[in-house]
Amino acid sequence: MNTPEIRTLLHEEIDQSDEKLLKMIYALVKEYNDSESVSDRRKHLIEKEYNDSESVSDRRKHLIEEERAKYLRGDGRSYSWEEVKKMATGKDRPDEI
Repeated sequence: MNTPEIRTLLHEEIDQSDEKLLKMIYALVKEYNDSESVSDRRKHLIEKEYNDSESVSDRRKHLIEEERAKYLRGDGRSYSWEEVKKMATGKDRPDEI
């Protein structure tokens, strides 16, 4: 059955249907249209956020630069490779990281 045939049959059924069926059909159509518009709004918001913000690589670069500056100032704590391996395996884990 193609779309024009389905439309014709639906119109015939709707013309003969009672109030209960009309309300059900209306609710179905309304929900279908609302879910599409919500999806479109979500897409728009995501695109806007993506276009308005720094790219992920820019944010990562900025974070790395901040952490490097802290390291060079002597702020915070750094670990040797041996300390990192011990922490990763659960041995000799410091209280504060």
